[in-house]
Amino acid sequence: MSSSDELLSRFPRLADLPAGCYVVGGAIRDLLLGIEPADVDVACDDPESAARKVGPRPIRLGTEDHLSAWRVAAGGHIYDFAALLDGAIGPDLARRDFTINAMAIALDDGRFLDPHRGEADLRRRVVRMIDPANFDDDPLRCLKAVRMAIRFDFEIEEETLQAIRKRAGKIAGVAAERVTYELAIIFSADRFRRAVDLMHRTHLDLTLFGRAVEERFLADDVSLAGSMALLVPDPRLYAKRWRWSVELLREVTALQNLVAAGGDRRIALYDAGERVARQLPGVLRALGRDDRLPVVDFSIRSALSGEEIAAATGLTAGPELGRIKRALLEAQIRGEVETRDDALAFVSISSARR
Repeated sequence: MSSSDELLSRFPRLADLPAGCYVVGGAIRDLLLGIEPADVDVACDDPESAARKVGPRPIRLGTEDHLSAWRVAAGGHIYDFAALLDGAIGPDLARRDFTINAMAIALDDGRFLDPHRGEADLRRRVVRMIDPANFDDDPLRCLKAVRMAIRFDFEIEEETLQAIRKRAGKIAGVAAERVTYELAIIFSADRFRRAVDLMHRTHLDLTLFGRAVEERFLADDVSLAGSMALLVPDPRLYAKRWRWSVELLREVTALQNLVAAGGDRRIALYDAGERVARQLPGVLRALGRDDRLPVVDFSIRSALSGEEIAAATGLTAGPELGRIKRALLEAQIRGEVETRDDALAFVSISSARR
C-alpha cells in the first residue's frame, strides 16, 4: 500500500478534497516511522473551503491571515488546513523547520514529495534543519529540535546544533506559553538525562535556566515538576516569567523543600500531598540519593474536631486551639496517636503545657 493509500485509509475525508491539496509534515513522518498518526495537516490554496469539504463547521485557528488555519474534527481524527506558503508546495516545504517534517503527498495524484531528503534523515535517525534562517522566522524551532530528538530518540545533526547555539538567546523573545508547552513535553518523557544533555549542547539551558546545567544526574524517570525542581533555582521568579500554572509552581516548590528536608519527612510529605510524594523518588534517584520514603497515610484527618478539642480543654476558638489541632494531626501522622482516647489525652496534655 502506498503512503497516499495509507493516509486515505486512516483519514478517509481526504478523498473529498479538491486538486491542489497536499498532506504535509507529521502524518507522513509518523507513517514512515510506523507510528499511527493522530491528526493530519493539509496545505492548500483555500484552507477554509477545503476544511468545509471535510466538515460543515470548521474552527478558525489564529487571528492573522498569514498564520490562520482551519480545524475540523471528523471520524475521530483532526484535520488541520493551512494556506500554502508563497502559494506553492516547493516554497512551503522549504520554509518548514526540519527535513523530517518537510515531506508532502499530493492528494490529486499521490505523488510523494521529499525535496529535502527527509525520508533519508528518518532512516539516519537525525533531526536536520532545512535552512538556518527558518530558526529566525520562529526561534521556538530551536526548542522543538530538542523535543523531536527526545520523542523519536534521534540525534540533532551537528550543523543544526551549531545554528541553534547561535540563536539560543532568541528563545527569550518567544511567547511564554509556547515555550512552557514545549518544555512540558520534553520533560514529561521520562528521558530526563537526555533532555538535560540536549538543552546543554544547544545552549538553550543558558537562556531558559539562567545557567549551564552541567550536573551529572543519575536517573531518567523524573516528572515535569521534578525536572523543574532540579533545574530551576528560583521557581517563583521562573513561574512568573514563563507563566506556570499555580499547581506546577506548588509541586516544584514542594519537591525542592522535600529534597532539602532532613530527618523524618512524614509531616512534610503529608503536607505536600500524595501526588507530589509519588514524584519525589525519581528526583532523589536523579541526585543519587536513597529514594526510599516513609509510609504516610494521606487519608488521615484530625481525630478531633475544633469543637471537641474546645470541650476537652476549655479553650475558645483561636490560634492556640488551631495549634493544638495541628499538633494532634502531626502526632497521628507519626503514629503516636491511634485512638480517640489517645487523642483526648494528647490535647489535654498539650493544653496543660501552654
